[in-house]
Amino acid sequence: MRKLKVLDLFAGGGGFSTGFLQAKNRNIQFDIHRALEIDDSACDTLRNHIGSDKVIQGDITDEAIKSEVIRTCKNVDVIIGGPPCQTFSLAGPARSGTKEMREKLKDDPRNTLYKHFFELVKIVRPSYVVFENVEGMLSKKVDGYNQLNKNQTQVIELICDELESIGYTTRIEESITDRFQVLNAADFAVPQYRKRIIIIANRFGMDNPKIIGAGTLNNVRDAISSLPVRLPKISTAKLENLKNIEVISRNYKMCLKVFVENIGDLAFKYPKEKDVLNTLHSSLKEEYERIKDRKTYKIHNLKKFLDYYNDLVKKLEINQIGNPSIVKSHQSREHNFRDIIIFILTKEGSNSARFMNPLSEDYNDFLDELYPYAKNKHKDTYVKHSWSRPSNTILAHMEKDGLKFIHPDQPRTFTPYEAQLLQSFPKDYIFCGGRNAQYRQIGNAVPPILGKAIAEGIFKLEVEKSQTKNLLKTNCVS
Repeated sequence: MRKLKVLDLFAGGGGFSTGFLQAKNRNIQFDIHRALEIDDSACDTLRNHIGSDKVIQGDITDEAIKSEVIRTCKNVDVIIGGPPCQTFSLAGPARSGTKEMREKLKDDPRNTLYKHFFELVKIVRPSYVVFENVEGMLSKKVDGYNQLNKNQTQVIELICDELESIGYTTRIEESITDRFQVLNAADFAVPQYRKRIIIIANRFGMDNPKIIGAGTLNNVRDAISSLPVRLPKISTAKLENLKNIEVISRNYKMCLKVFVENIGDLAFKYPKEKDVLNTLHSSLKEEYERIKDRKTYKIHNLKKFLDYYNDLVKKLEINQIGNPSIVKSHQSREHNFRDIIIFILTKEGSNSARFMNPLSEDYNDFLDELYPYAKNKHKDTYVKHSWSRPSNTILAHMEKDGLKFIHPDQPRTFTPYEAQLLQSFPKDYIFCGGRNAQYRQIGNAVPPILGKAIAEGIFKLEVEKSQTKNLLKTNCVS
């Protein structure tokens, strides 16, 4: 079987590479020849999955690293990658000519990673290039494409111009003008809404394939509902200083009841763990009955109750249930009690913007009062996902707090393992590093299933190229 060698730049945790390795063709397969990445944990992840000898760890702007890439990747067939372009906003007076505009884009120090990506493409000269980036790039424009035309030009068009200028065709089949595609991962059976810009380019003058989705829509339930329950540790340090704790104190009995009843609901919803959850629920309910009517020292009593809950969860080993190989990554981060109550009372599929809006059917006056952030700046801090829809875009920001990724019925945010499955990584894929490093790798990744569809588009080009070559040989002979 013929192999196409792939160089994965800005490889991260290996989403794009995994997708290329999953692509199927009877006569061709992809081989991840090298993967370049700077992050320590991501490199450990890559080494675990593609082999230490294939991982180059370092900064693409480092000349020694760049030289190593060039030396070891002279014969690669495909370069894939998405340079982390922090900004494409180009200030300054208009410059004339498309070449000058491209140079202005490349030489902006804020876009140095983009510059080095294309420098390697020009030197290595692979048969195919795949450029991936966020949908937000579509809003980035530059002023004055030339002195006569004062209209703004999309940066993505200038990137296509750059590829064309170094000998690559970006034109897409069945279109006269299109040179890039905006793909939504959800259209490819990834259980997540995630739009990405994709440019496929080849140096054979062929039209590039239009990547079409599978037509199957998977949802959060399809991806993670079979996983075992995970309960968060609840922080109790400085509980009395928690913002809006006075709202909890005034509604002390109600908040305790909501929390205990939620544990009981989980025992009903997750029959495989019914016994251990019922044991937890019974113990918490007994303690609730003992302290629910206390009129004084409410925060003190709440702290003791939460410490009791934390001890029970640890003693009953609830968070150790399931396949040992995924236990480490399928762990909830610690939450405070205020957020736990918000998680529980927010309706499935709703968010804080709705529960604070009196005109919304999801309005909740208690949650409106409990909301701890500035309402004049942002209102969508808390987002509770729905079982019946794909997830919102999984973000690297999950390493910060995860409040936009609340589980549909468990009082917590998504675990790294759940984020991994929502990104369509294989169930046995292992991310190295701590929880935050895992969230960062997962959130920055290309969903493997989407990567697979793109890879199969490259297969299509390769087959067409071979057929054209054979046809020319036949004509020459005849």
